Amino acid sequence: MQADMDEETYVKIQGKMAEIFISLDPEYYGPYQCIENGKVTIYLYLHKALYGTLRAAILFWENLTSTLKAMDFKINDYDMCVANKIINGSQCTITWHVDDLKISHRDPSVVDDIIHNINAVYGEVQEITIKRGKKHDYLGMDVDMEQEGKVIISMKKYIQDMLAELPKDMDGVSATPAAKHLFEVNDEKPKYLDAERKQVFHHNVAKLLFLSKRARPDIQTAVAFLCTRVQQPDIDDWKKLSRVMKYLRGTADLVLTLEAENMNIIKWWADGAFAVHNDYKSHTGGVMMLGKGAVYSTSTKQKINTKSSTEAELVAVDDVIGQVIWTRNFLRAQGYDVGASTIHQDNQSGIRLETNGKRSSSKRTRHINIRYFFVKDKVDTREVEIKYCPTGTMIADFLTKPLQGSAFITFRNLILNIKE
Repeated sequence: MQADMDEETYVKIQGKMAEIFISLDPEYYGPYQCIENGKVTIYLYLHKALYGTLRAAILFWENLTSTLKAMDFKINDYDMCVANKIINGSQCTITWHVDDLKISHRDPSVVDDIIHNINAVYGEVQEITIKRGKKHDYLGMDVDMEQEGKVIISMKKYIQDMLAELPKDMDGVSATPAAKHLFEVNDEKPKYLDAERKQVFHHNVAKLLFLSKRARPDIQTAVAFLCTRVQQPDIDDWKKLSRVMKYLRGTADLVLTLEAENMNIIKWWADGAFAVHNDYKSHTGGVMMLGKGAVYSTSTKQKINTKSSTEAELVAVDDVIGQVIWTRNFLRAQGYDVGASTIHQDNQSGIRLETNGKRSSSKRTRHINIRYFFVKDKVDTREVEIKYCPTGTMIADFLTKPLQGSAFITFRNLILNIKE
């Protein structure tokens, strides 16, 4: 409501909400009411950028960025919701999601001044809500910055609430989130879920996706597969969802702990599991660390079919390299002197293709689209360097296949930064 609408927009209000409008000002709204499908209905012309309308987000972003620019903040070229300004010799950073802002500076009084200035613009009707300190809860996440050099992200209540709503047949615990047959699909007379269970399946997979991307990357491989099954899940998929829930029940207290050792060194691990899906497509896993704990992780089915493990590894690196380049550029725009990003890979043939390009391309690999040699261009410009990493220490392996036993625990502890 802080920005003016810049195009002709109408909102339809029906039922109880329309009745409330009329009761608040019957002379103004009463003449415009009508009955549609048995419900009181009003059509309203918007003067303000009402939250939820398509234009509201961009209009408020334009409004907020203009306010910050007027305060001499500079918007990061690689993330348009991050702004910086040097104040008293130290950088002040403001980052935001919709209308929730996070302001940081070494000096608390600087933050006080910025809050005062922002409140002068946006607090005319009601003062903005302020929360200070090193512990915050946001969108189901608890963020704890009390320990020096660490950020702890947990979603324990989110997990407990999700588990409390599950059907009885998902009771129990499991040592891992997926069995070895995770990627196997039964094509012979599959028993599809009924409408009610299908809705429960879809609802919980969506909640798991949110959880896995924020605080529990250890379930990401299983969730990546379940996401491919939401259109027509069968009883086997239900059992695989059940196993993830049982794993969470036994590990609800696990948290993601991030520690930055050197903000100028970015380390990546990229891996590809060849032809593991039912349609013989491969699977990509990627992990980024700035010290300890996975700042970014991905587990996803590859978009194309490949003919060898080498090609699958090449596609895996290409799948993550966009994020690799963006992360480096973002950190440089934040003022960090970031060198080349290091990508660790466990396939020597793939590394030769990525560093030598066509010179290492044989008849078996010539059919690969030239865009995958985009990696070589980034190696040549020294934005990226590829290093060999033995399979036994390939962290991204955790995100390409359902590991079991000690291998699962070892990699999980590295990704979540759990002390043995």
